[in-house]
Amino acid sequence: MVKVALITGGTSGMGLDVAQQLDKTGTWKVHIIGSNKERGENAAAPLENTTFHQANVTSYDEQGAAFDKAFNEHKRLDFVFVNAGIAQNVNTMYTYHDTTGIPPRPTPSSDGIEGVLDINLTGAVYTSYLAMHYFRRSPEETKGDRHLILTSSIGGIYPCVHTPVYVATKHGMVGLTRSMAPRLWRDGIKMNVICPGTVITPLMTADLKAYFQEGALIEMSHVSDVVFKCISGDEVTDSKGVSVPGDELFGRSVLISVDNFFFVEQPELFDESMRITYKGMVEGCA
Repeated sequence: MVKVALITGGTSGMGLDVAQQLDKTGTWKVHIIGSNKERGENAAAPLENTTFHQANVTSYDEQGAAFDKAFNEHKRLDFVFVNAGIAQNVNTMYTYHDTTGIPPRPTPSSDGIEGVLDINLTGAVYTSYLAMHYFRRSPEETKGDRHLILTSSIGGIYPCVHTPVYVATKHGMVGLTRSMAPRLWRDGIKMNVICPGTVITPLMTADLKAYFQEGALIEMSHVSDVVFKCISGDEVTDSKGVSVPGDELFGRSVLISVDNFFFVEQPELFDESMRITYKGMVEGCA
C-alpha cells in the first residue's frame, strides 16, 4: 500500500531530508512545496517518488492548488509536514530610529518582521487548515494513521533574545498543536509539533551560527528520525524513559537536542480556578 505525504519547505533542509528518506522507502509518494522553482525542480529530480509543486505558503490559493493536485492524483493523504519557515534577521526588533515621530513600519522583506510572521505563522495555519480537509476526504481506513506534524523550534519552548519575532511564531506552533490536536483526533488525525534546537540547515545564517557552539548543532538526520518515530504508529519512548502509546501520540511537543528528544508537557495548572478555566477551554474536545 502506497502512502502519500505533502511537505512544505520541502526543497531544502529538514523538509527535503524527510522527503528523501520517505522517497527511498518505495512505499511513499511525496509532494514537496517550495517557492523557488529552480531549487524545487533540482531537489525532486533525483527522487523517483517525489513531485515538486511551486507555491508560496503565504498564498492560500497557491497552497490549496498544490494540495488539490496532490490529492486528486492519489485520492488520499496520509502525512503533512508543516515545515516551511525562515529565520529572523538578528536584532531587527531592536532597531533605533532617529525620528521624533512614528518610527517606520517594520520591514516587509522576506526575512523582516512581517515576512517571518507571514511565512512561519500564517503559512503554517493555512497548511494545517488544508491538511484537515484532505485528510477527511481520504479513505475511511486511514483514520488513526493520518499525521500532521508542525516544525517549531527550541524557541517555541524557551525565549531567544536575538530573534523575538521568530520565537513568537514558533511559540504559536506549539499553541496551535496543543489547541487543535484533541479535536483533530476525532477525525483520526494525529497532530504533533517538533521543537529542534540548532539544526544545521540553510536557514542557519552566519550571524545566527555565531551565537551557538559547535557542540550544540544538530544533524538533520536526527530530526528526521524523530519525525519517523512520530508517524510510525508505534509506542515512542523519549530520552527520559517517558513512553507514549501510538494511539495517544497526539498533541505532543517534542523537544529535540543533539542526541536526544523529550516530550515536553504543558505548564502546570496551579489552583482550582485555573483548573476550572482550563476545563472550559478544552471541554468537549477530548
